[in-house]
Amino acid sequence: MTETGARILLLVSVISPAAGALVLGRDRVQARQSALATTLFSLVLCGLVIAAYPPGAKDFARVELPWNWLSGPTEGPTSPSDASGGISLALALDGLSLWLYGLTALLGVVGVLVSWEAIQEEAARFYRCWLLLETGMLGVFLAQDILLFYVFFEFTLVPLFVLIGVWGSAQRQYAAIKFFLFTLAGSVLTFLGLLAVVLWVYQQTDRLTFSIPVLTDYLQNLHGGDRMPLGLQLVIFWALFAGFAIKVPLFPLHTWLPLAHVEAPAAGSVVLAGVLLKVGGYGFLRFNIPMLPEATAVSMPYLLVLSVAGIIYGALVALAQTDIKRLIAYSSISHLGFCMMGIFALNRAGGQGGVLQMLNHGLSTGALFALVGMMYERYHTRQMADLGGLARRLPWLAFFMVLASLASIGLPGLNGFVGEFLSLWGMFHRAWAAAPEPWTALYRILSILAVSGVVLGAWYMLWMVERVFFGPLREPGHRAAGEGDNLASGEEQPVDRPGHRASDAPLYESAGLEDGPGGWRGPGRSGGPDGSGGPGEVQDLCWREILALAPLGVLMVWIGLYPKFFLDRIVPTAEELLAPAARLANGGEGLSPTPSALSGRKDICRQEPIFPLPGRLENLSLAKLVSLGEGIKEDRRVDH
Repeated sequence: MTETGARILLLVSVISPAAGALVLGRDRVQARQSALATTLFSLVLCGLVIAAYPPGAKDFARVELPWNWLSGPTEGPTSPSDASGGISLALALDGLSLWLYGLTALLGVVGVLVSWEAIQEEAARFYRCWLLLETGMLGVFLAQDILLFYVFFEFTLVPLFVLIGVWGSAQRQYAAIKFFLFTLAGSVLTFLGLLAVVLWVYQQTDRLTFSIPVLTDYLQNLHGGDRMPLGLQLVIFWALFAGFAIKVPLFPLHTWLPLAHVEAPAAGSVVLAGVLLKVGGYGFLRFNIPMLPEATAVSMPYLLVLSVAGIIYGALVALAQTDIKRLIAYSSISHLGFCMMGIFALNRAGGQGGVLQMLNHGLSTGALFALVGMMYERYHTRQMADLGGLARRLPWLAFFMVLASLASIGLPGLNGFVGEFLSLWGMFHRAWAAAPEPWTALYRILSILAVSGVVLGAWYMLWMVERVFFGPLREPGHRAAGEGDNLASGEEQPVDRPGHRASDAPLYESAGLEDGPGGWRGPGRSGGPDGSGGPGEVQDLCWREILALAPLGVLMVWIGLYPKFFLDRIVPTAEELLAPAARLANGGEGLSPTPSALSGRKDICRQEPIFPLPGRLENLSLAKLVSLGEGIKEDRRVDH
């Protein structure tokens, strides 16, 4: 495929979900069929673009449409967006965004299939929100302009807010408002930080640009007195941190997440865990680390402390849960702590592991939330005390649950093992081979504590699987039809919700039940306990549900057995983004007291390996960094 063809496919893959939302019909059956066709079409396009991606490409399939909304001086333009002196509608792929782009398209299809029978009320509006959300998520990972990134970043809040607030559980409105306020407050600070970067570069160059590649190149290639002052870097770094850490979420900014997961419909939980939580880690790698390398090196100890604290806290709280969905929600905090720990270790292994683990978490945790939704459709409960021995009744559901749980805890041969191993390897390398002198003891303690997260993760996940799927068969009793649930939600609640007109159909029909009083049958229920067709038997996964889970299971095994295919496309971009901050953290070239000519970003990456250098960062002050960098340069002259 030519790059021109890839550009067309890339643009269409982003636009098509939004276009599909505009032409969606009002009928529930037509709406879900149209939504499935649209998401499948977008997934096929994404697959073709990913297949054509050459490993190591920086701006593959770049689509750029200049939009002269702002104008300014343009001396020495370096790109079309820079030449316009303003905002550019620029989209492109690199190794960081590639797999997140594909994951978003895949989970878009999974979400539609998971909601096929679960969403009974206002289904057309639900699928419109879903398709608009998919466009926003795809745009976040492809945007090459700061303002375009921020527009997509904020746009994702609105559809998910509606999905939680309208089709959620009993506390859906509180959960939606808390989610919205948390993320909006953080993103405002992030926007101010991004504007500060643009204005500082404009002040230095008299050239106004919002292009992410241009800004990153300029800030990475500065040396000595030309660099942004460390104090200003730290202010901007922590402003960006506010929005991205809430998105991850990093401890202690996680309090909105468990409630949002529990109250969201199953599809909402799938996309929240699978994609939206990755926007935080993506933001750190796209903005904080490459644009503000000195601030990253100075902040590294505190970031690692927060990451490891999240690993342990999330695991311990997950152990105390009796609700399966809440347990998985807290496990997300723990697993995403591994992602951030690997990234903030600022070395090759950790960076690879952190990025790959974001993909792994989206697959395994997305599958877990989908399975919990399917289980709730059948039993209308998520309490572990109400369930037991379900592997006898639901062997396919048990198979996928065991597979996703083992992938989540990092069983060798599955995807979770590769990501966690690389993240831990990066942390141990930082702690035991390349720790700055004042932080050596702390880093070594953190590396050991991080391993406890693996043990605790196996504990709570295997405990949940054992209680729910093995042992004596235990199923909750049936309720009368007048007590039917809205299958879109995660808690028992009346169908008639505030602000929404109840259906004119009988209550059991509007709740998604097939028969009326005396013959209660919900989705997945048919026949009797002996399989003779009497009322009450719970059916195993249907073909639609298996099709939703099968691609996730295949990818879990593929990544676990052959991660090289995925890492080959991640590594070049990840190393390039981490290189300047990694050299500072390793005690390599830091600040130079005299300005030097700007060189290309590739030259910077070749100057030093990301693996630790002989020097030690004895003090994180500017004076020590300058002195250490000069000393290492002199040693190299003597060696040569």
